Amino acid sequence: MRVSQWLSLVGFLLFFLFPAHLCEICAVNDEEQASLAPLMATMIRSKQPFPEVDPSILIALRLSKQYDQNAEETFLNKVLQKIMQRETLTSGQLALNILALTAACQKEDVQSNNLVKILEEKFQEEIDSIDTSGHPLTNHYQLGLDVLALCLLNGTYSTSKIAKLFSAEQMKNSIGGQFSVDTGALAVLAMTCVNRQNPDEMIRSNILWLVEKILKEKKQDGTIGNIYSTGEAMQALFVTPEYYKETDWDCSKTLKTVLSQIPQGTFRLPIAAAQVLPALEGKTYLDITRVSCQSTPGHLSITPKPTEPTHQFYESISVTYRVVDSINNNINESTIVSVPKGSVFLKVMEAAQTKSKTKFGFTTKSEQWGEYITSVHGIKASSENRTYWQLLSNGQPLSQGAESFVVSDGDHLEVRLSRY
Repeated sequence: MRVSQWLSLVGFLLFFLFPAHLCEICAVNDEEQASLAPLMATMIRSKQPFPEVDPSILIALRLSKQYDQNAEETFLNKVLQKIMQRETLTSGQLALNILALTAACQKEDVQSNNLVKILEEKFQEEIDSIDTSGHPLTNHYQLGLDVLALCLLNGTYSTSKIAKLFSAEQMKNSIGGQFSVDTGALAVLAMTCVNRQNPDEMIRSNILWLVEKILKEKKQDGTIGNIYSTGEAMQALFVTPEYYKETDWDCSKTLKTVLSQIPQGTFRLPIAAAQVLPALEGKTYLDITRVSCQSTPGHLSITPKPTEPTHQFYESISVTYRVVDSINNNINESTIVSVPKGSVFLKVMEAAQTKSKTKFGFTTKSEQWGEYITSVHGIKASSENRTYWQLLSNGQPLSQGAESFVVSDGDHLEVRLSRY
């Protein structure tokens, strides 16, 4: 074979064996590492009144270049305590705890407690629920965690069933008309893991559809969905470069926007910091099984305090607030309230409640993403009836919580009893 023919053959093979462009992972450089310290401090030292620590915090710490052994040990003990209640955990909660233990080099605990086997059983119950009722026991975000954990830890699953589970038809039925970037991104990570182990054409088709949906959620400033879903979206795009063109996503622009939000206190909740940090470090949840388990001394002292919002509450704004029961159509109460500029949705609800507790009274419970609305106008959200209180701004459903979404002057805000 002539040299020219040999080179042509090599070029031909390279074209088909490698993606059109290399995976663009635009992580912070060494000089920018200090800008991530507030995220670390938020996770480690935040005194949020949450009764439980989300396992994603431990995962974020383990994927980070910055290191705090005491914090990791503290969060690991919390996860180990949670695992003791494994029978009461949902499938997704169990999967996330398993991933956290794996990231923390505790595979022996995973094996000795038969956690993968228990997860397989819980995942099968989710599938059975879809077959009988049309929807899972939880949601597709948790199913993504299930599949990711089973794949990374060599659990038993059916590739064809995974393909069907995350098909466009099934996902549309699950998420309705509002596409969830977080759910889509996690599904991409899970299916990418499955496809790497057992290539499947339908799996690849599902990934392509979801990547296209994620990219359609890009905003002009580089965020994808909203600022809180951007980290998971970045992870999904990191591992799927062959499914989109280089011109489809300006990764550096996204990175710059996310970094600019850190000093503004946007990620002041520990769970928000944990979800964005891995992507900023150039890591994804597929790296969990690649974390070094060698004992290393701490090389960074975390000193910054958790960042607080920089908003100055001197100016008041006016918003319209409404409570609607869209299921029974027997409640439609509205009022106009004034709140300090920079206030979050929850402050509007509190202001309305002071005007009339009968019409606008509400209750909450503390979760990792802040206060979760459990009842409004005396009507409780019900997992049995699959109802919840949905937050909307100017007619658009919010993917941020009541303690995260900052309202603007003239907004039309609404809490709506809806069914999922």
